[in-house]
Amino acid sequence: MDNAPPGWGAPLATRLTIPPPRPDAVARPRLIERLDDAPRLGHRLTLVSAPAGFGKTTLLSAWAGGSERAVTWLTLEESDADPAQFLTYLVAALGQIEAGIGEPLRQILQSPQPPPPHSLLAPLINDLATVETPFTLVLDDYHLVASQPVHEMLAFLLDHQPPAMHLVVSTREDPPLPLARLRARGQLTEIRERDLRFSVEEAAAFLNQTMRLNLTPEAISALGARTEGWIAGLQLAAVALQKGGGDPEAFVADFAGSDRFVMDYLVAEVLEREPAAVRDFLRQTAILDRLSAPLCEAVTGRADSQAILEGLEQANLFLVALDNRREWYRYHRLFAQVLRNTLDPAARAALHRRAMGWYEANDLLGEAIEHALAWGRIEGDLSDAGRLIERAAEPTLLSGNFQTVRDWLAALPPADVRASGALATYAGWVAFVAGAAPKALDYAQTADVLLGKDDSEGPACGVLTVLQSIIAVVILQDYELAVALAEKALATLSDTQGRWRVMALWALGEAQERTRPIGEAIRTYREAQGAGRAVGNPFFTALVDAWLASALRTHGERGAALAVCQESLPRYLDERGRPSPVAGIIYNWLAALYYDANQLDEAHDAIEQGVALSERLGLPGYLANALAIRLPIQAALGDVEGEAESLRTAHRLAGEGHLAMDWLGAMEANLRLLGGDVAYAARWAEEAGCSPSAPFDPLLVETSLTYGRLLLAQDRLEDAEEMVGRLARYAEERELYRWLIPACIQWALIAQRGGDKEGAVEHLARAVELAAPEGFYRPFLEEDPQALDLLGGVRQLAPAFVGQLLEFAGVAARRAAPAADQGLIEPLSERELEVLALIAEGLSNREIADRLYIAVGTVKRHINHIYGKLEVGSRTQAVARARQIRLLD
Repeated sequence: MDNAPPGWGAPLATRLTIPPPRPDAVARPRLIERLDDAPRLGHRLTLVSAPAGFGKTTLLSAWAGGSERAVTWLTLEESDADPAQFLTYLVAALGQIEAGIGEPLRQILQSPQPPPPHSLLAPLINDLATVETPFTLVLDDYHLVASQPVHEMLAFLLDHQPPAMHLVVSTREDPPLPLARLRARGQLTEIRERDLRFSVEEAAAFLNQTMRLNLTPEAISALGARTEGWIAGLQLAAVALQKGGGDPEAFVADFAGSDRFVMDYLVAEVLEREPAAVRDFLRQTAILDRLSAPLCEAVTGRADSQAILEGLEQANLFLVALDNRREWYRYHRLFAQVLRNTLDPAARAALHRRAMGWYEANDLLGEAIEHALAWGRIEGDLSDAGRLIERAAEPTLLSGNFQTVRDWLAALPPADVRASGALATYAGWVAFVAGAAPKALDYAQTADVLLGKDDSEGPACGVLTVLQSIIAVVILQDYELAVALAEKALATLSDTQGRWRVMALWALGEAQERTRPIGEAIRTYREAQGAGRAVGNPFFTALVDAWLASALRTHGERGAALAVCQESLPRYLDERGRPSPVAGIIYNWLAALYYDANQLDEAHDAIEQGVALSERLGLPGYLANALAIRLPIQAALGDVEGEAESLRTAHRLAGEGHLAMDWLGAMEANLRLLGGDVAYAARWAEEAGCSPSAPFDPLLVETSLTYGRLLLAQDRLEDAEEMVGRLARYAEERELYRWLIPACIQWALIAQRGGDKEGAVEHLARAVELAAPEGFYRPFLEEDPQALDLLGGVRQLAPAFVGQLLEFAGVAARRAAPAADQGLIEPLSERELEVLALIAEGLSNREIADRLYIAVGTVKRHINHIYGKLEVGSRTQAVARARQIRLLD
């Protein structure tokens, strides 16, 4: 049906629509002016806070309709306590300001294991910072969101709010946001109950013009005083007067009470004066959060629901239109609550069951579950809710709404969850994502018994086996078991369960990398690449491309890995033609591959792009990986300050994100060792428990190589022979040829120092045979320079490669020496010379970026380096200085 709310995971259009203003609404220019002034005064937040019935939404709707600023709207619901759902709707609302806003966050929410809520806002804020059009985001009914993670995210957004954005929050109670700090800094506009109360003049306009009564000034004044300007009370009094037909003066004289007591009294008065059909319709449909004619007909059994809804709206009877086509409505929430209180439990239960049936028939399972839970709590039977949760849990999990599934499962008796293989499976997934390993294992074991006993072939079976395989990899570290489970999952999953297939292939590939020759993992990742593209989720496909590129590199296939990266990058452009943040994952590995070939300028440009995009992505683990790749590039370029900053940032990420980053200590030790700090590396090795006989982890071979360098530096040749020899044989068996190259170089150095010249040549020859076809130059440049002295004995194996390697070694040496040929203290790199030449041609930063296929920010960094090295302050001075010292012909 047209304009019906979609199922869980898809934004509901009516919640993103600004409620249409009533043409006969009372004008409130004093409040409209305050709303307009807030962003002009530099305020970050406008808080509209008052109890129910004070016209908050009506005021904001009228203001939004005439605002000069762009306005985007989000009506909140209780289900937005799930951070993933809140962010999904927030991104949808902001996407109405500018296409593509929030795309990185949307992709992250669809990832197999979204990060903690507090780290999700960074990519969205980075996107919003690019918006030039001033806009206001309205969050209506914020009091319905009872979620500390959501409050923390909104507070973070306020703290880092981009200049083009202003936030309006409408709520019945003050939210737990930093209001005192904003107030003290003069960044808060507040519209409260006292501001929203109708003045005598506004009450007169409402009663006599909007409600079309003909009251005397005395009656208006008395009624206004009795209600204290409370708009809902005035509205109910007006409706009662319209229906009563008696003496208005007598009605006003009898009228007494306040807020809820007034509401109860007046609703009773209103309902008593409505026709029985309308009265029944109001009570029966009050259980619905949103109303449409087909839904109301299903609940009430009446065929005239559309006419009744239109009549209620025309009568101004607490009905709010949710779209411009008048297809979806909602009652004023307090009015609906009072109506619900007129229903006995049996009647409420029957109505919830009918609503559940309509939502289920229309495949709107989220809403169906809410009504099934409401019915089940009254009747003491939650079996229908459990059945619906079994159907909805899988797509809801895949949409990133883990908390929603957790809340659904928590609403069921624990015994019911443990009695269903499907529910236990989804409970296991929720526990795993939450980091509760014992619970995840427990639920998985329970589900395994149940599904095995039933001999079921339903969708939950495959999902369970994927969970078991990932538990085996991540928690149990039983890789043979993980292989068996992943293969079983792939045989069980249907073609429609594409994302689960990708996760199963990931688990299989990871387990194969740890236990078998890496060629098997590469074949698995190639299969995952096809499955990921079929799914169509950019986050999944980028991850798979990165896994494949990494495995190919480790296998020694640098060219094939490079092709994967270069072929995939064009697929990760956003709607504005810019690289999407998920592309940072690919740029990082592209930089590593350029670095392997000693293409340092290209590596620098790629890693700076990767770091920038990883920062936008906002996931600490991926940013940490980018920094790990950047560190050796900075070291090779002699960027000491940049190297130190990357290390500081990586350590901060480890502390804030509680990341397991064993590689960080090894990498820092390696950099210190290359700089001659043997003592620091020795302390690291002792703390890390390194020993010549320790087993190897295929994903931490670089750590073992660092330890090998330390043993050589300490002249512990016997220990080095034992460890490096085992490492080389291990790398050969597992086909880890990228790591076999440096292992063989170290082995050659050990043999040379031990007087075994023949062995030294043999080991170095193996390294050259592996490195030359794929252009792996850096492994030689990272080891002791004595290894270069041995190249004469193997030059005939790859003359061009060895010649280029020696030239690279000479360039590296010259980097550390004064550049007399340029007349500079520090020479310009090849890339900087390219940029300088394009500056001399008169190209802009953007044109240079397009010409060299790099980011504009990278161009700016190159130009800053050029200015520093030439000791100039402008483009003109740079060109003049370069010509003076004959850098430009």
